[in-house]
Amino acid sequence: MEVIKGKTLTAPKVMIYGLAGVGKSTLASKMSRPIFLDFEGGLNYFDVARTPQIQKLEEFYEDLAELYRAKEREYDTIVIDSADWLVRKVVEQAAGIDKYNLTETLNRSNGGYGNGKQVLENHIRTMLLPMLVTLNKKGYGICLIAHAERKDMMDADGVDIQRISPKIDTNTMNVFVEWCDNVFYLKRDNEGERVLVLESDNCALAKNRLGLTGEVKLKDVDINKLLTAKEK
Repeated sequence: MEVIKGKTLTAPKVMIYGLAGVGKSTLASKMSRPIFLDFEGGLNYFDVARTPQIQKLEEFYEDLAELYRAKEREYDTIVIDSADWLVRKVVEQAAGIDKYNLTETLNRSNGGYGNGKQVLENHIRTMLLPMLVTLNKKGYGICLIAHAERKDMMDADGVDIQRISPKIDTNTMNVFVEWCDNVFYLKRDNEGERVLVLESDNCALAKNRLGLTGEVKLKDVDINKLLTAKEK
């Protein structure tokens, strides 16, 4: 039996989510040597390495494969901008939605009875995440950017609450949240300062595996140092 003891240092796996315009992409651009896989087409005014706007899911997987095959790693961090737009592309494929078939839905596809949702989950778990895991093991940091929305959720005590969360369907969101080591909510406080929420509270979903608590003003933090923080 193979036994691993002690800490294993790995490249970061982080999700950064927040409302539109709060600075999610700007924050991700501060990560170590990022390459943006652009689903939204909103990076024209950013001085960052990026792909053309991704129109088809196949293009995304080809980009991942090219990054994996690179003999010398030019980039350290793969930024998916955004994860919710990526999931839409997966939904389109799972439901068979295209410009000639705009009436199909995920619930009615693949024989109905919600089978499309199972196809979506299968794709996320058996194709998307394994590819990201492989790239992460190769040394790439993975950063998922997502928009925010208020969701009805259940807390640890089984009480129904409303909490700000990534704007992804709940089942898929939970898969991403479980996989990421860190999920940070980026917001503006009452003074208009950008603040990074590091752990869940009654208002927003967040987590980390770095021993971090509370929230931090973005102007006071280096995102790369934050992601390598050691437990006290």
